Amino acid sequence: MAVNGHKILTVVVFSLLGAYSGTKFFEPIIVEQLRKDGHLRTDIEIPEFDKNGDKIVNGVNKSEKLDELKDKLTSKKD
Repeated sequence: MAVNGHKILTVVVFSLLGAYSGTKFFEPIIVEQLRKDGHLRTDIEIPEFDKNGDKIVNGVNKSEKLDELKDKLTSKKD
């Protein structure tokens, strides 16, 4: 009984992990395509994504901040 329980638990954990990872990976791609096609709903709030597919939270673009930090660090090196 314990062996079957562990197998079931393993399958459930990896299924949930796969669904979560797939959603995080494909969400920016799907939103961008819907926006291009003009089929994106306007009655609900749609998250914004940067060029790397990361969500822009509270108007803060993580990619731009990271690029600025890299530029500062490389300029301090020189």
